[in-house]
Amino acid sequence: KTYVGDPINCWTPAQFTGTHNAYTNSICWLKGSYYLPTEEITIPDRSKPRVYYVSYYQWTPFILLGMGMFFLIPKFVWHTFGRQAGINIRRLVQTIKDKPDDDKGVDFVKKSLKSYLDRLNNLHGTNCCGARCNNFYLGYTITYFIVKLLYVINTLAQFFLLNAFLSFHFTGYGVESLNKLFSGEDWFESPRFPRVTMCDFMIRHLGSNQHWYAIQCNLPINMYNEKIFLGIWIWLLVLTALNVASMISWIISLSGSRRLSTTEKYLHVSEVASPESEPLLHTTEKNRRAYDFTEYMHLDGFLIFKIIAHNTDEVAAGQIIRHLYRNFESLNRNHMSNV
Repeated sequence: KTYVGDPINCWTPAQFTGTHNAYTNSICWLKGSYYLPTEEITIPDRSKPRVYYVSYYQWTPFILLGMGMFFLIPKFVWHTFGRQAGINIRRLVQTIKDKPDDDKGVDFVKKSLKSYLDRLNNLHGTNCCGARCNNFYLGYTITYFIVKLLYVINTLAQFFLLNAFLSFHFTGYGVESLNKLFSGEDWFESPRFPRVTMCDFMIRHLGSNQHWYAIQCNLPINMYNEKIFLGIWIWLLVLTALNVASMISWIISLSGSRRLSTTEKYLHVSEVASPESEPLLHTTEKNRRAYDFTEYMHLDGFLIFKIIAHNTDEVAAGQIIRHLYRNFESLNRNHMSNV
């Protein structure tokens, strides 16, 4: 009311009093109205279907709330799986952030990730849908892919859901609105978010008398709805493009060569951060060892490390990968001596 007054204001006949006016505004708000172009002189018969029926403005807050809840579903899927899959990535990242001035947080992550990878390799698999799956090392990777896919499906599906909720072709709304904006056309006359509509309602009197009224109404709230949904149209388009690009980039990052280069990158960072430590990439066998290390990590271990590295810093990530790499070296030697 601060910016637009009442959300709807209807013009009423002269015989209507204050109570009648309030009832007219209320019934037209609840019942809905329809758009009638100004060039149409006659009001169509009420028995004919309305071409531009407007009934969404009552539900705009709930539409926005529902859209927000749909955006949270993939996040809840990821966090629920993370708490039940053997290692809580969110907790590991938060541990490093809570203790940035010492190495206790990084040490905790080192031990936790090492324990998870050793268990993964010793048991030759992980849990899949609550059951032990031999030679299955893709629990986190598949879930992460599903979550990314859910984000893409969410943005695309909301375009089509808004088509149904708004009762018009929402997928083309942004193009038309932007064309009007840049061409300088007036937005006042719009069948999508009309500011002036017609409302038909009936008032019963004593006996069998039924009086029908066709009332003209003003919808100031649509002045904001059209901007809100134009912003949503642009945002959904941008998010769809970003989600698709993110998924493609993530799939490429899981290739063997990219995992190998990432491993060597963080090992080099750890050597730069700790020059007094023994270098790990100085032998001629470095490529083979690094390749064996990526095999030891599997896609799940590499994904977990990448998420931790992305949400912390390169120095902490370098310390973690160096610890895992050294442990992998000693583990290989123990296996060879056992043989």
